[in-house]
Amino acid sequence: MRRVAVIGAGASGMMAAIAASENARVSLFEKNEYPGRKLLQTGNGKCNFLNDAPSEERFRGSIREKGILSPLITFYDKEYILKLFSSFGLLYHKKNGGYYPRSDSAGSVNDVLIAELKARKVDLHVSTLVKNIDRSDGGFFLTLNHLKTNKRSRYEVKYDAVIITTGGKSAPKTGSTGDGYYFAEQFGLKVAPPYPALTRMISGDIFFNDNTVRTYAAVKLFIDGEYSGSSSGELQSGDQGPSGILIFDLSGRASRALSEGRKCHIMVDLLPELDEDSIYSLLKKRWESMGEGDEKTELFLGIFSERLALKLDEKLGRELFGARNLPDVLSDKDLRDIASMIKNMRFHVTGTGDFNVSQVTSGGVHADSLNPDLSAKGIEGLYFAGECLDADGDCGGFNLHFAFASGLAAGYAAGDPDRVSN
Repeated sequence: MRRVAVIGAGASGMMAAIAASENARVSLFEKNEYPGRKLLQTGNGKCNFLNDAPSEERFRGSIREKGILSPLITFYDKEYILKLFSSFGLLYHKKNGGYYPRSDSAGSVNDVLIAELKARKVDLHVSTLVKNIDRSDGGFFLTLNHLKTNKRSRYEVKYDAVIITTGGKSAPKTGSTGDGYYFAEQFGLKVAPPYPALTRMISGDIFFNDNTVRTYAAVKLFIDGEYSGSSSGELQSGDQGPSGILIFDLSGRASRALSEGRKCHIMVDLLPELDEDSIYSLLKKRWESMGEGDEKTELFLGIFSERLALKLDEKLGRELFGARNLPDVLSDKDLRDIASMIKNMRFHVTGTGDFNVSQVTSGGVHADSLNPDLSAKGIEGLYFAGECLDADGDCGGFNLHFAFASGLAAGYAAGDPDRVSN
């Protein structure tokens, strides 16, 4: 019977092992003490594992650019993944455009995957680090480091195929330390440099030094003055700069650009649902109703929270009037300038969160080195799946969808190379 080794028991690795087990005997190697450690943290532990509107436009990287992504998420689409998890016994529900386990616990997703591994008699080796992969005698042999005993051994089992699903470099405490890139380079494959993605941005602007401020907004990212993308959602202030899902969605692009020495800034629209004229009308009406001695922050009464109004008072004062706060008297032009700035607040971006605080990795094994079934070009039997690939998506279940879809594609192909799946 054909034998397949899967290295890494995260979301993509468990799914790859399940798929491969239909036609092969599978061994799954995980350096942590239990599978799915990073999966358990997804969505703050609630696990948004699919989006209701999957689209390749929500991804970046060579896997998309070279045409590998679209067939994967089209064949292994939302309905396919949901049906599969239902067969595993997972109850789920939809909210805010995403699919979550009915329990709202990532543990439920992890548990049904582990139960399916056991049901399919996958050989699970935990606390076992794969140090090396040797290709010889028409197959693959693994060198293992048994972490509990710190003993190294060459595993004398010849595998017909190996699937590498070791993740990227984000959240290294969960075991994602870039092992897949090492193996890819060992076999002479191309790897796009990895960068943190789905993380905060860093800005020295004191507008963000109150971490209690949260508001709905829209953000545009500019790299060297050129528009690079936009997102909307809850904007959060943090100790070092802006955060929130809308910032996360743009952070990978900013991270890569900054590492290349390019300049980045964001434009924040605090009232994306209104145009400038409408905002001006609101401000003018409020200004005309204010009495002498009223706090200038009352200009934003009914529009923004008190905390946000205070931060706006400071930023508008500095940037429009060269003062600490808004002046005591505002002209009609001043009100129009304030309305314009509310729609177009500019912030320089000097950095992003590092791998320790990022959710996914941008970059990875490049599509130029892969076939459509995620096998390595010129190396029969070697496959890659999941976050170690050069593909990263927005928040909202897109990255887990890709992890499951790529795991299924690589698993089915490794278990039965003659199978046509997409």
